[in-house]
Amino acid sequence: MRRVAVYAGTRAVYGSMVAAAKSLVSHTRMDRVWFLTEDDVFPYSLPDIVKTLNVSGQKWLDPNGPNANSKWTWMSQIRLCLPELFSDEIRVLWLDVDTCVEDDIGDLFDIDLDGNYMAMVEEPVRSKYPFQYYNAGVILMDLARLRKDGIQRKWLRLVNTIQFTAQEQDAINLICQGEILTIGPEYNSAGVITKDAEEPLIRHYAGYLRPTMAASYHYYEKSDWRVL
Repeated sequence: MRRVAVYAGTRAVYGSMVAAAKSLVSHTRMDRVWFLTEDDVFPYSLPDIVKTLNVSGQKWLDPNGPNANSKWTWMSQIRLCLPELFSDEIRVLWLDVDTCVEDDIGDLFDIDLDGNYMAMVEEPVRSKYPFQYYNAGVILMDLARLRKDGIQRKWLRLVNTIQFTAQEQDAINLICQGEILTIGPEYNSAGVITKDAEEPLIRHYAGYLRPTMAASYHYYEKSDWRVL
């Protein structure tokens, strides 16, 4: 299975995107890493394995929609468009720009999704039996099945017409409920939001740098690219 990861962000978080990707490629052999950006020219030097794609002219998300002026930018919602943006790929791993890979996550790309649309880590506090709620900071997506069942269209219909608290994360949970594979918190260790794993493979700062995580994140901010 090809190992493809995707990050996205506006100009304000380009630096964070670079740091996050450095942590990934320094621990895990990748086939491709994509940066979804709002510029044709990226202001940081990148290794050959990392490519940029300007999505500022995207046609899917309504700029005047009910979620357009949330505290999260439209670039966060672009994860709903990955099935069509990467129409030649079978699977991709979405990673938020505030994640830090702590060890090799190669096994995640080959995980058996058992017919599910994606694999994610649960948010226990927001899960109310039998409804399971998942955090969208780390998502292994089966793009082939999502395309086959027209899930992108269903996601976009929601975010373009209904105001949500957590925008695209809410849409993913509503449309794909019952068809998301639960994986351990080591793949998205975000404190009380998910759970802090004893030996995290991916730390998720979930919008802020907690003291226990800041050191590792800033290490990659300052380091050179090291690609396996």
